[in-house]
Amino acid sequence: MSNENETFTRTLGVDSGRLRLARSQEIAGVSAHLAAQARRELLIHDPRLEPAIYDQTLFLQAVKQLALARPGLCVRILLSDPRAAAQDGHRLIELARRLTSRIAIQRVADEDQGSLDALLIVDATGYVRRRLADGMEAIADYDDSPSARRWRLEFEERWERSSADTELRQLFI
Repeated sequence: MSNENETFTRTLGVDSGRLRLARSQEIAGVSAHLAAQARRELLIHDPRLEPAIYDQTLFLQAVKQLALARPGLCVRILLSDPRAAAQDGHRLIELARRLTSRIAIQRVADEDQGSLDALLIVDATGYVRRRLADGMEAIADYDDSPSARRWRLEFEERWERSSADTELRQLFI
């Protein structure tokens, strides 16, 4: 990323322009900064719920702030194996346990298990997208509604095919 300070002055829905992120710290920083500006919803599709990005204090604070400020389900997370994240003590899973009416986690359907992208979509406006989810390179944009809306529709389709993980549900009880 060329100028980190410039990135953190960007505003969701105002400052457009694709950012290329090449390190986990950059991805985590931009993800937390975008999430902190969310007013309606956060959608996360990440096969493993990458801890270097989503188990970071600033990101968790942003999720909690949105969840407490917004009535109803405003954070939805799709994972390949929710139990693995729960067993690893992922703090986002712990937060979802405490705020079950605001944060939902579901297991992607078998037919969607091969998806290689990881996405964070904020208010159908901004996003962070990692191609080949195991990698630590990403693109992000604070104001690209056409792309964000397209990926949100794909997320919705996957969400409809997904299911609550029974073992994860038992952990929530």
